[in-house]
Amino acid sequence: MARDRQNTAVPDGSAIVERLWAKDPTLWSVDEDKRDSIQQRLGWLAAPAWLGDHIDELRERVSKIRALNWQRVVLLGMGGSSLAPAVLAQIASTGSTGPRFEVLDSTHPDTVRRATAHKDPANTLFLVSSKSGTTLEVMALWSYFDGLLRTDAAAANGSSRNFVAITDAGTPLEALARERGFLDCFVNPPDVGGRFSALTHFGMVPAALLGFDLNQLLESVERQVLRCQARATEKNNALLFGWRIGAYAAQGRNKLTLLLSSEIEPLGVWIEQLLAESTGKDGRGIIPIVNEPLQPLELYGKDRVFVAILAKEDDALMARCGELESAGFPVLRSMTGDTKEIGSEFFRWEFATAIAGVALGIDPFDEPDVQRSKATTALFLGSKNSPGHTALTSCIREGELSLIGEPKQFQGLTGVAEGLSRLFNTTKQEDYVAILAWLDENDTIRALLENCRAHIGGALGVPVTLGFGPRYLHSTGQLHKGGSSTGIFLQFTAGVQADIAIPDHDYSFADLHGAQADADLAVLSDLGRRVARVNLGQDPAQGLIEFAPVLEGALPS
Repeated sequence: MARDRQNTAVPDGSAIVERLWAKDPTLWSVDEDKRDSIQQRLGWLAAPAWLGDHIDELRERVSKIRALNWQRVVLLGMGGSSLAPAVLAQIASTGSTGPRFEVLDSTHPDTVRRATAHKDPANTLFLVSSKSGTTLEVMALWSYFDGLLRTDAAAANGSSRNFVAITDAGTPLEALARERGFLDCFVNPPDVGGRFSALTHFGMVPAALLGFDLNQLLESVERQVLRCQARATEKNNALLFGWRIGAYAAQGRNKLTLLLSSEIEPLGVWIEQLLAESTGKDGRGIIPIVNEPLQPLELYGKDRVFVAILAKEDDALMARCGELESAGFPVLRSMTGDTKEIGSEFFRWEFATAIAGVALGIDPFDEPDVQRSKATTALFLGSKNSPGHTALTSCIREGELSLIGEPKQFQGLTGVAEGLSRLFNTTKQEDYVAILAWLDENDTIRALLENCRAHIGGALGVPVTLGFGPRYLHSTGQLHKGGSSTGIFLQFTAGVQADIAIPDHDYSFADLHGAQADADLAVLSDLGRRVARVNLGQDPAQGLIEFAPVLEGALPS
């Protein structure tokens, strides 16, 4: 452990902290073409001060919204505009009389249909949340719910009162909100990137609606800001964490495994997005491992580093940290696993991620490959045979299951298990497997996929992640494409119960969801990633049950 710490010591913490707070873009790039774009994304450093200046206005505006006694609040968002609210919703305590708060960040028709199963849509408030104001999924969802409300007798004469927009100034969404007379439109600081926006309107409007004490939240943030201004490494936990996880990743320990006390566990998916989308580029990156079942120590490879956010009374997790340290694994600990400190955690991890970018020598504020997936989705929506992309066809069919990839990938094979075995046989010690589920996210499907995850991890001895599309496109998708080539990607698709039309669009939700899955598969394949799709047939749950013995036959015993 002493040697690890020496190798990951911060070289000049005082200078780094000073330059970061001065918004010096050369910390991350000396390329003149990049400096302006980096500087335009450093507004998150001022977000706590911005929140302090706007907190009274925010509280007053949200109080007026809450006074309308909504039965339910549904946030329509993706990535940076949805994950912080999702964390807040999971840890909130609004009481039995508060409105139910849901986050809808999927285009799967079955998921969308479940969100419409409310008996009284006229008493539902929809937060339409998009930094660009053009996010494909968000605007499709808005169009659908707007159409639904227009056909509802209770809302037909004033459906726009059911919508609140959260966006940047000058976006099409802001114009739409003004033109259509939304209940309110919260305009965000323009120099804050989506995944760094938790402490702006994107996170704080949901926080206020959920009943968080905004003053208490701000106070926790301000305490963290003071810590992050400290130039001494031993007093600046975010500096230490950020540099060490970046330096470990540069040395090959790029599988950052999060160990979270139950109170703060919802924070994991937000940290996953922040780290993966910020650092996964230029062939490098930190691969966050979230919600992984505890493994025997011998199954953890030398590419692991552990970060524990602990509650003081979590003796079991503290003991686990001790076991890992005794086995020689780097373990970074924080004793702030308290939901009252959620604002502090948001800022600490934003600061740490920026520092990790310095250690890795990458720009943590762009996301070049996310745009590539968006562009490819548009091509697939326009034409199922988009030029310039690998033809991906069903290569092996077995009952309701089919295995899809490049034709040459599974040439000469006849069984799905045989094809998967060929894919898994490429696994090396430094690899990871990503399960990419383009399925309705429900408890049954998640449990079956977690079972697949456990079997793959145990048999191959590598970390296994699980993400649902299209959410992961705005989270780990950048890492999958722009990070190292150590990923093995297993995509799952299936049929849908019934399609849903999108008003004023020439495609449906099934078309959109399918195009997004096809585009991701094509881009991963074009980049030379090891990837295959398993189509489960019309019934995804039954398909996963039938897939389980096939998977067992494909994995080494």
